[in-house]
Amino acid sequence: MSKISVAIVTPIFCRCGISTYSEALAPALSQQDADVYIVRLKRLGQKSIQYFETLATRRIPKVDIVHIQHEYGLYRGGEGAFYSRLRQSLGSTPIVTTMHGVASPIPDEIVFNNSDAVIVHNEFCRERFIHDCEVIPHGVHPSETVPMKEAKEKLGLDGPVVTVFGFIGPYKGYEEAIRTIGLEFPDVTLLAAGGWHVDLETTYIQRLKMVADQIAPGQVKWTGWMDREELPTIFGASDVMLYCNRYGTESGSLLTSIGYGRCVLARAIPLVREKEGALKTFKTDADLILGLEELLQNPELRHKYEEGARKYAEANSWDRIAEKHMNLYGELL
Repeated sequence: MSKISVAIVTPIFCRCGISTYSEALAPALSQQDADVYIVRLKRLGQKSIQYFETLATRRIPKVDIVHIQHEYGLYRGGEGAFYSRLRQSLGSTPIVTTMHGVASPIPDEIVFNNSDAVIVHNEFCRERFIHDCEVIPHGVHPSETVPMKEAKEKLGLDGPVVTVFGFIGPYKGYEEAIRTIGLEFPDVTLLAAGGWHVDLETTYIQRLKMVADQIAPGQVKWTGWMDREELPTIFGASDVMLYCNRYGTESGSLLTSIGYGRCVLARAIPLVREKEGALKTFKTDADLILGLEELLQNPELRHKYEEGARKYAEANSWDRIAEKHMNLYGELL
């Protein structure tokens, strides 16, 4: 087959999980000998019907495949205007959509009716749709950390460190993490590694800091938003990564932790259970406490899950994920 050209419609180079995803997928596809073009979708700001029509008809170059990175908050109900005009404009050119979220029936129908293939990241997401989907896992960067002693010295930390990583939002269980560390682990530092999409913090983050001062005074360290070059130090300093999310469809922050080969303790929601062997799970508050005790006291057990994380990262590295995309593109062409 001749070289494939792909236009990826996505937010790019901003504080956004889908941006981070696309910034990894695009070069991985290029390494598979695809010509990749990025069509920027605004992450924030006003998005009128005219904006989506213009995006669909004037911004996308002539390519073999148009690949849309979809999430409901990015389109805010604009799927009808965008997909209908895109289909008219492209004619028979295949449209692929990656659904990074689920559970909004009307936009789902629009997306599926106008896409030649729809990708989801796991079986949990596939089961949520009544239409056929292709499961291609979220890619992982196998990465190295700064040695633990050096990393803790750089961050001014001492003793055991449990880290919660990623965007800080209400559904991610930060209160539970703070309460557990403050009430059950007085000698442990909780490293809250992350911030928000814009600005330094939100009213929710301010409220969390007040809770931390009351329940776990002096035990919680807040990093704020971090540049990528800081991550090897953050993960290097972490004895255990804690993932308390109450729900989710896939998690770039969780997969980043796995990519750095860290020991992860995660709530047993569906997307987590599909990664059995790459992490340790908990269901109840008692499970969380017991799991942390076991991992912090048993280096051999931590090493077991670190090895599982590395194996998962290698099996789902971006080059392998890009190859799966190229196979799908070839089938459509």
